[in-house]
Amino acid sequence: MGVTRRKDAPSLNQLKKLARLYRRPIEVFSLPYIPKDFPQLKDFRRSKDELGTAVLFMMREVQEKQEWLHNFYAKSKSGKVAFVGKYTIKSDPETVALDIRKTLGIGIAPTDVKPLKYWIEKAESKRIFVALSSNFHTRLKLDSDVFKGFVIADPFAPFVFLNSEDWDQGQLFSFVHELVHVWIGVSGISNDTGIIKDRSELHLVEKFCNDVATRALMPEDTLKQFIPSKGETLFKHIAKAGRRLGLSNRSIVLRMQQLNLFDDSQAKELLRDADDAWKEFLAKEARKPKSSGGPNYYVMQLRRNSKAFATVVMDNYKKGRIDGDVASRLLNVKEGNFGKFEGYIYR
Repeated sequence: MGVTRRKDAPSLNQLKKLARLYRRPIEVFSLPYIPKDFPQLKDFRRSKDELGTAVLFMMREVQEKQEWLHNFYAKSKSGKVAFVGKYTIKSDPETVALDIRKTLGIGIAPTDVKPLKYWIEKAESKRIFVALSSNFHTRLKLDSDVFKGFVIADPFAPFVFLNSEDWDQGQLFSFVHELVHVWIGVSGISNDTGIIKDRSELHLVEKFCNDVATRALMPEDTLKQFIPSKGETLFKHIAKAGRRLGLSNRSIVLRMQQLNLFDDSQAKELLRDADDAWKEFLAKEARKPKSSGGPNYYVMQLRRNSKAFATVVMDNYKKGRIDGDVASRLLNVKEGNFGKFEGYIYR
């Protein structure tokens, strides 16, 4: 469909900018009617604070990518992903947690790989697409107090988005929480992720996802590797477990308490140590000088796209199955910069 321009209409370049900004094909702006939007994801957040423009735009961007992937895999011989919707919230949380770990091949991350990166790479190897960003653009930031992430639990192309404004430990728990959404086949927006003591107002789906995520991230046999066979569990043991598993010290203590690996009085003392260590960490972070240079553009775009998604799009572009305009819109990278972008995709 061509775009006809009147005297008072925007130029072709202006239309292209609008199409990128609003995550719409350029042809939409010449339609005589308002096109149907993507369906709104179910909001599972306990607090119904307004999501804001940045989140809505980011959701639209991810939905566009996911819709393209759905159509791509639906037409291919790849078929559906077997684990999407394999369980329900009535399933045994321990069974679901074990299945997630087994399906993804999860162990303890190697010492030279961040646990968050380790989990994401394992998930993307199984056709789960994972995007991360902290803003839609420089003037539209994503607030981690408002939402931690969302997921489209599609049987052909499950897609997770994480708000990277949050700390790595929080992102990891949120990520595995969203993986549980995939395993029960329920799409939605999440914010209350973690080991939450006050669960009274949590949606049943969120309670279940947190329960499974806790078990998947901190299995009993794994945690026991970090505590001494003889003598008292000290905070140094908790801190080591937190570093290796990529989780907060507080989460480790609460999970060990759940498993009765020490008594309540010791848990109280260790929680106090964990809170003190966290305050010290935040103080050190605040004292660090701010970096003058920004992050690498191509690395940020790769994270925002999902490396697995960027790989699929670029492979199809190189094989001539999609044209440059489509690939550029999907990747949010100019076609002239594909050469540089490729260098980061295929590393």
